[in-house]
Amino acid sequence: MNKLPQIDNASHKNILIIGYGISGKSAYGFLKKKGHNVYVFDDANLGEIPDKITVVDWEKIDFVVKSPSVPILEHNRHKIIKQAFENNKPVVSTFDIFRLYNPKAKIIAVTGTNGKSTTTALTYHILKEAGFSVCLGGNIGFPYFDLEQTEWYVFEMSSYELASSQYLDFEVACVLNIEPDHMEFHGSFENYAKAKHEALEHAKLRIISYEDKLTMNKYRNADNTLTVSMEYNDDADVYVYERTLRDKNSKELILDLAGILNLRGKHNYQNIGFAYSICNKLGAPTKEILKSIQSFKPLPHRMNIVRKIKNTIFVNDSKATNPSSAATALATFVGYKIYWLVGGRSKKIDPMPYVKNYMAEVRKIYLFGEATDEYEKAFNGVKNTVRCGTMTSALNSAFKDASKEPGPSAILLSPMCASFDQFKDYEHRGEEFVKMANAINQQ
Repeated sequence: MNKLPQIDNASHKNILIIGYGISGKSAYGFLKKKGHNVYVFDDANLGEIPDKITVVDWEKIDFVVKSPSVPILEHNRHKIIKQAFENNKPVVSTFDIFRLYNPKAKIIAVTGTNGKSTTTALTYHILKEAGFSVCLGGNIGFPYFDLEQTEWYVFEMSSYELASSQYLDFEVACVLNIEPDHMEFHGSFENYAKAKHEALEHAKLRIISYEDKLTMNKYRNADNTLTVSMEYNDDADVYVYERTLRDKNSKELILDLAGILNLRGKHNYQNIGFAYSICNKLGAPTKEILKSIQSFKPLPHRMNIVRKIKNTIFVNDSKATNPSSAATALATFVGYKIYWLVGGRSKKIDPMPYVKNYMAEVRKIYLFGEATDEYEKAFNGVKNTVRCGTMTSALNSAFKDASKEPGPSAILLSPMCASFDQFKDYEHRGEEFVKMANAINQQ
């Protein structure tokens, strides 16, 4: 990448922002207030965009700020970024701009393929309740430039932002897990994993998962590194033993996980383990940590039971946009007959290595969206599939079938796909699922 820009608050620079989504819009407002001349390039027709340009006069641009999802790597680099490099213009991320203006900010970076939003929000909740001056932001939906000035920041860091940033500097960074995802942006699993590991490369304290062998092999013996395990493990710093959270140093019970009904399932035990490790290292009292875990309200669209009709529950897991996270959902609802809603825009990841061990309770798979043909082939001979076209049809078909079965059933939206074929984003998809479930007439 090119030479980094030097931003002097007293001088006005000519800045081009690529992408006017949530992050780009926030960066635009911030830089304008700082007195810079700001231009915007955006491929999408998003309505009114201030200072929008369609052709760039590179002689008038000092540097470029890219929104997180704008591709920057060689295999699919955005055309404007190509032009910037050809004209020797520095390209930085929105995080870089935050860091340039907040060089003393203490940042906790949370990343991973699955679970990072819950871990980020839980860590923030614990620190806030313990009296820390702290803000929550990043990929979780709160842009850097919309946050108040504070001592600590807990940021969910996406692989997009990590791969694009040059001013990474964290007090604590954790990688929960790494599974194939976002191949269209990164081009390869190796590039994706490298992006995730950038968080650890630029952190004073690293926290990693004992079950993530890729990360363990690289960082286990590195200085200032802690490990969290989802099962009993004498070698891990924090581990789960018979549904209890324990610390290697004391081996005493920290928390009875069976009693934490707001964070169910093994994957949430990992989220709790990471959040505990972060907050414990920062000096939050253990009693405050445990109290805050119990009062935490789960984030929406992550295995939320949104309704129950007789013996059938409706589960909104719209955030499950890859096979690994869907497998976690299947494993969580043991004891239920599962009617599984799958579909959207495929990420081209073979689901079977992830879900094959959790298929016993699945009665049928209801397919919708662009990925229908792909998943019909993937599950051929494994489970019966139903082509539904839309999520509405899938939900209605699943409820009709579930109503015929005795015993507990779960209609599970855990789609393994991106949402952009039929919805604005995974939140929109989840909200529509909740509306549909609540609209069903109870017989």
